[in-house]
Amino acid sequence: MNIDSSVIVITAAGSQIGTALALHFASMGAQIALVDVNQANLQRAYQACLTIHPHVRSFLLHAENEQALDDLFTDVITHFGSIDVLINNWFGEDFPTLFSPSSVEQFCHSMHQLGVTFFSFGRQAASLMRAHNHQGVIINMAMETQQNSSSESTKAMIVGLTHSWAQELAEFNIRVGGVMPMCLRHNTDYSLSQNRERQQLQYEMVRSAEYILTNESFNGRMIEANYH
Repeated sequence: MNIDSSVIVITAAGSQIGTALALHFASMGAQIALVDVNQANLQRAYQACLTIHPHVRSFLLHAENEQALDDLFTDVITHFGSIDVLINNWFGEDFPTLFSPSSVEQFCHSMHQLGVTFFSFGRQAASLMRAHNHQGVIINMAMETQQNSSSESTKAMIVGLTHSWAQELAEFNIRVGGVMPMCLRHNTDYSLSQNRERQQLQYEMVRSAEYILTNESFNGRMIEANYH
C-alpha cells in the first residue's frame, strides 16, 4: 500500500500513541481522519498534524453507540471520499480476573465497551472498504503498561479478533494485522527511565504499524513491539 495516497482513520487520536501515529503518517503524506471522544485532546492532535500536512480532519465522536459511529463514518466519507486504513486503538478497561470483586459485572461492562466501540469501528471500516472495492488494511492496537492477568485477557481478545477478521475479510482483499506491546516493567514512580522506555515502545509501535501497511503479505498476524 502506498501510504502517501491513503486515507487513514485513527481512533483515540488524542492519546499519546494516537497522536504519534497521526504525526508519523501525516509526515508521509497520508490523509488523516482523527477520531476521539475527548474534544480537547482531539484538538491538540489536530493542530499538531496541521503543522506537518494540510489534509487532516478531526471528527469528534459524540457518543459511543452505533448510530454515532454511523454518523461519524458518513462524515469521513463525505470529506475524504473513501477509507483505506483503520488504525483501531483499544483504550478500554482491562477484563477482570476471575476472583476480583464484581468480576461478572465488570466483565459484562468491558465486553459491552469492546463491542460498541472497538468491534463497531472495525465493522464500519470493513463495510466501507468492501463497498468501495478497496484493498484496505485494519490495524488493531493496544497500549498496555502493566503485566497482569487482566491485561493478558484483553490482549487475548484483541489477538483473537485480529485473526478472525483476517480470515473473514481475506476474500475482499482487506488485510488485518495487530500491534501489541511487550509489557513494561511496572514502576509506580514513573521515573525518567520508564518514560524513555515508553517513548521507545511508542516509536516501535508506530514503526510496526508502518510495516504492516507497506507489507502486502502481512495478514492475520500480530507484532509485539518492545523497547530497546
